[in-house]
Amino acid sequence: MQKIPVTVGEETILIPTLRVQQIIDLATLQHDRDRKQLLEDAEDAGLDSNEKMEMLQEHRKERGLSATIIRSAFSVDGAYKIIRSALDGEFPSELETIDAKELTTIALGCLGVDFNEVVKTGKETNE
Repeated sequence: MQKIPVTVGEETILIPTLRVQQIIDLATLQHDRDRKQLLEDAEDAGLDSNEKMEMLQEHRKERGLSATIIRSAFSVDGAYKIIRSALDGEFPSELETIDAKELTTIALGCLGVDFNEVVKTGKETNE
């Protein structure tokens, strides 16, 4: 398992990349959290059962897609969960001082995704 070196101040922390099963587990948890929030929003909006069912069916299409967990790395909460999972539930206090972009970069690295490649690909598709 490859490790990602993260230097904070004078200290370097080695963060492992996630195993496939860990990524699957995170994606499943993320999907379930998103589903719950979707239902809460639908309830708050006063949608009827048919409208809720349509929303849930649309949401179900994303189940198991790697894009779901990759997208979560772009939120502070999602990045934190990914890194914490890679570190077996721990989150070193040294990492609490890094900015959101670095947190996302590390989380993507834990998933085996290079942040710079994501940005580069995004720019190419927008040109």
